[in-house]
Order: sequence, then C-alpha cells, then structure tokens
Amino acid sequence: MILRIILYVLAAVSMWYSFMIYSVHSGSSFFAVWAVIGVFLALTGIALKTGLFKKLPVWLNVSLAAIVVAALIVIVVLLFIIVSYSEEKPEKGLDYLIVLGSQVKPDGPGRVLKYRLDRAEKHLKENPSTICIVSGGRGTNELQSEASAMKQYLVEAGIDPERIIMEDRSTTTDENIMYSKSFLPENASIGLVTNDFHMYRGVYLCKKHGLYNVYPIPAGSDPFYKPNNYLREVLAFIKDSLF
Repeated sequence: MILRIILYVLAAVSMWYSFMIYSVHSGSSFFAVWAVIGVFLALTGIALKTGLFKKLPVWLNVSLAAIVVAALIVIVVLLFIIVSYSEEKPEKGLDYLIVLGSQVKPDGPGRVLKYRLDRAEKHLKENPSTICIVSGGRGTNELQSEASAMKQYLVEAGIDPERIIMEDRSTTTDENIMYSKSFLPENASIGLVTNDFHMYRGVYLCKKHGLYNVYPIPAGSDPFYKPNNYLREVLAFIKDSLF
C-alpha cells in the first residue's frame, strides 16, 4: 500500500511537472518524457494493486527489474559526471570563447540563453583580448538567428562588435561546435560557454571534433527547470554517444 501511494504521488508530480515545462513554450517536446514517466509510474502502481506481477513468470519479473535498475544506475552515473562539470573555474586570457546558442523569443534571447550571454559578457570584460564566437542558426519558431540575437545582446552590454564572430548556420549542439571550429586557428585556447547542465556534453562534442584545448565556462540555470534539463542532457548524451 505504501509503495503504491508513493508511485501515485510521484506519477502526479511528474504529470504536473510535464505541464509546467510545456507551459513555458521552450520549443522542445521534452515535456512529453515527464508525462511518459508519470504514466509508467501510475501503471506500475495499478499493476501492483491488481497483482499483475504475480501472474508473470519469474524470469520476466527479474528481467524487468534488472532493466529498470540498470537504467537508473546509468542515469545516476551520468548525472554525477554532468554535475561535476558545472563547477569548473575558467582559465584567464583564452584566445576565443564559443557561446552556444539556445532559444530566441520575439523580444530577444530566452531565459536559458541569457544565462549564457551574461556569463560570456562577464568573462569578455575580464579578458579584453579574448574573441567571442556566438553560435546558433535560426529555428523554425524564431524570428532571427540565435547568433544575431546573441551578438546584439552582447553589444548592448558593452562588448565591442569587432570582438564578436557570428556562426549562424548551426541547429544542434554538434553543429555549433563543428561550424565554430572553422573560425578557430590551430592550437587556439578556447573557452566554452553554456549552462551548467549542458557543459559536459559541450566539452565532449568539442573533443569529438578535435578541439582538445577547451576550458569549461559554465553559466547558471533556473533551479526549477534543472531536473528537466539534467535528465534531457543524460538522454542527449546517450544519443550522441550511440549515433
């Protein structure tokens, strides 16, 4: 009974959280993952109440339990690694910054992107010789490219436009790195600016594209959306690793 109540409560919380993520119109459909988790938890509770698991063969119950436990272990390990990159302290005097794009709304950069741009602004003002590459194309729900909105934001914050290079073709994090690489001279030192939850995958993709002299410069993120963002990064990292 206690286990079923816990499952139902978690299912309700997951469904509520899915709705909250959906309501901010982030441009991502990841909110559906929380809905699926909620349905799974609720169905598990119902299966326990109806005694469904007792009717299944032992080997099937053991297999299902093993799959769930293995998935949880993988998620926890990856979360630990991803979180460990969120507290890195940046190097000074880097040659370049790459600022990864995110959603741009009609009135300018979205909340996630503002965290990145504010962190980039701080670093650029502390290191006046560093050149900045703003990376991001135009999504189907955006009025301008992310790179152009990012440059405008930084210029209005007092950064010399001559220090800002726009990469405005990319539509994924992998493309952010791939296309930004073309602006970099060989052996340049690079600071990578993105949100704390996104940093590990960003560094991983830099190394995948041969950029080994890269230093994490993590920006913050909204605490309420951290569970969504960190879980999404775990699944995205698994996808990038496999495909």
